[in-house]
Amino acid sequence: MKLRTHYWLLAFCIVLPIAVFFSIALDMLLTSQREVAMRHIEESARSARQELDAEIRRAQSVLRALAYSQSLDSADYARFYREALAANAGLGAWIILYDENGQQLVNTRVAYGDPLPQRPDTTVVKDMISTGKGLVTSVKWGPALKQHFVAVEQPIATASGRHLVLSQAFTPSYFTRTYAGRVIPESWPVWVIDGKGTMISRRDAGEAKTGNPVQADVLTAIRAAPSGRLRHTSVEGTEIDGYFVHSALSDWAVVVGAPVAEINASVIRGMSVAVAGFLLAIAAAVGLGVHTGKRLVRFVSNASRAARALGRESAVTVLKKSNIGEMEALNDAIREADARLRQEMDSRAQAERERNELLARERAARTHAEEQNAAKDEFLAMLGHELRNPLGAITSAVAVLDHACLPGMPAEASNRARDVLRRQSAHLRSLVDDLLEVNRALMGKLALNRQRMDLGEAVRSCVDMLQSSGKLKTHHVETSLACVPVMADGTRLAQVIDNILDNAVKYSPPGTRIAIAVRREGDEAVMSVRDEGVGITPDLLPHVFKVFVQGKQTLQRVQGGLGIGLTLVRRLVEMHGGVIAVTSEGANQGATVTVRLPLADAAPKALPVMSGEDAGAWWR
Repeated sequence: MKLRTHYWLLAFCIVLPIAVFFSIALDMLLTSQREVAMRHIEESARSARQELDAEIRRAQSVLRALAYSQSLDSADYARFYREALAANAGLGAWIILYDENGQQLVNTRVAYGDPLPQRPDTTVVKDMISTGKGLVTSVKWGPALKQHFVAVEQPIATASGRHLVLSQAFTPSYFTRTYAGRVIPESWPVWVIDGKGTMISRRDAGEAKTGNPVQADVLTAIRAAPSGRLRHTSVEGTEIDGYFVHSALSDWAVVVGAPVAEINASVIRGMSVAVAGFLLAIAAAVGLGVHTGKRLVRFVSNASRAARALGRESAVTVLKKSNIGEMEALNDAIREADARLRQEMDSRAQAERERNELLARERAARTHAEEQNAAKDEFLAMLGHELRNPLGAITSAVAVLDHACLPGMPAEASNRARDVLRRQSAHLRSLVDDLLEVNRALMGKLALNRQRMDLGEAVRSCVDMLQSSGKLKTHHVETSLACVPVMADGTRLAQVIDNILDNAVKYSPPGTRIAIAVRREGDEAVMSVRDEGVGITPDLLPHVFKVFVQGKQTLQRVQGGLGIGLTLVRRLVEMHGGVIAVTSEGANQGATVTVRLPLADAAPKALPVMSGEDAGAWWR
């Protein structure tokens, strides 16, 4: 067999498997990229749904807050008009007050005193008043508006016993703005559809406008499941891949789609480089093979003679003996060059390892920086929310005091306003004190005044104080407090106990049990607090002691707080030479906090060094 024949067989055996596996890899990559695009669509739909639910929830909160307005009790609708105007959601939204017969009493869309019509669906008003349940409406046509609108409605009852209905109305353009800032390509249609299959709003230039029914195949798909993927063809003939998800607070649905051609185009653009490179490589290999095949026989003989002329010998054991004379001669030359090649490969491998190590360090540093930036953003959002609530209450109380001199203003309103000012000012001071305290603790600037004291008595004192304040009246508290002496700063120890007990009360539903125990174990004093509350999920449990870490929640949080309590507690416990641990079986399984301190007569332990992660979290 000639050398040329061997050469072509070798080329065929190499190119064919590469072409087959490259085709398979391209198909897998194409499928994977399409799946990534669909996940992006799904995430965009769920994000838009969350924004929509947040707007509905905010409207419901505003209506419930306005229901307590004193101007409704006194039928001072001019004053209520000003309050409603201040609480309105903004451009494209207005607040309406109806009586039990559906007559509009207040409408912030028009000037106060303008004639107001009676709504045609008075039975809906009567049903809401009789059931006491609010609703989120489907699309309605407003003759006076000359456009469609939707509304979030809530029945209320004044102190005088009069039944009214408050409504927060929105134009479709209002909801379009809720997801305008989302990272959703402009070419992707975003729909909001009510429970009847009517279009509420749509961010594109499609055929379905507000108030028109959606296509039958789309409506069938969104009614069949709470969420899922769908594919349909628009009236313009554009094939759309989309994802729909239903609102948690209404019968509305959000649909986000993307043109199939756009998805395929982005995938093909990514694949074109690989395909072009592969074809270019194959073409170059074939061309080089044809050109080289003609010269290979002559080159082998000349190369072998030139290699032997160098006068160097090397044992190359990996080369097999060939039955082709020219190839065997070439083998001898390759053995001689093998040593140099291996040396060069070793040098390149070392350089590659160093490059990979540097790349890994860079990626780790970038990930750490992104985590720090995310922690900063989350803390600023929490701090802004925690400051906004008391400041809003203080502003309202000041407004009440400003009107205290008006005729008909009861003295109790002024007293309640002053109580609000005192409580919210104390709350703001507590927030600032917590921030300063945890900063001093993490930076190692706290000093302890240790004295011999009874840990059981300290816990009993804190429990008695919480009971006297009424915080424990809705919980079943069980205590088992042994007399255990420790060397501790009384003020800081009380701060540790109060924080742990406050968390147990805050995250435990009324009627549940809280077990508090103090005991001696070896040369340690052990305090444990076990509750039957919301528990801690496994993914959150390893991070509970990090600064600003809390469970998953939105800015409309129930418990509140900045997430710094357990960080301060752990630092104070460590400064006393002790350790703290938190365990939980999972969500709704309760949690146990265990604090271990050295006994007063035990040998002191070395003070733990603050980890870089904890210290870094504070200055972020």
